[in-house]
Amino acid sequence: IRLEWDLNWPLKLQYATFLVESVKCGGILSSPSGNISSPNFPGLYPYNIDCTWLIVVAEGSSVLLTFHHFELEYHATCAYDYIKIYNGISEDEGNLLGTFCGDISPPQFTSSWNVMSIIFHSDRHVAHRGFSVGYRKGSTALSALV
Repeated sequence: IRLEWDLNWPLKLQYATFLVESVKCGGILSSPSGNISSPNFPGLYPYNIDCTWLIVVAEGSSVLLTFHHFELEYHATCAYDYIKIYNGISEDEGNLLGTFCGDISPPQFTSSWNVMSIIFHSDRHVAHRGFSVGYRKGSTALSALV
């Protein structure tokens, strides 16, 4: 955060502007394998951030997702800081596999097709170390077996 002040004599505050440098996170990942982590991991993640990752592997394959570290603010309904995992694109709530927070790692997930989405959200209070998750291309998508 950088503060800019405009002071005139006799020391009268005219305005203060808060310029928050944006944290870059999220994106489209198309490698057959890779890792995703919260911004600043293993340090504390920033407040008030929303990140979306779309994982796309080769058509006919599945996505395997495995968490290596997980430490977010806990709330009984994950109302504050959370990760949402989708079997496909995140715009379709019918594809939601789960919403997770706290310090218990989500289970391993395998997508039904070649796309999986992860959304990370943090609120304005309380930050933890965040998460680290690996993904890799599976051999055959479940929908291809039907």
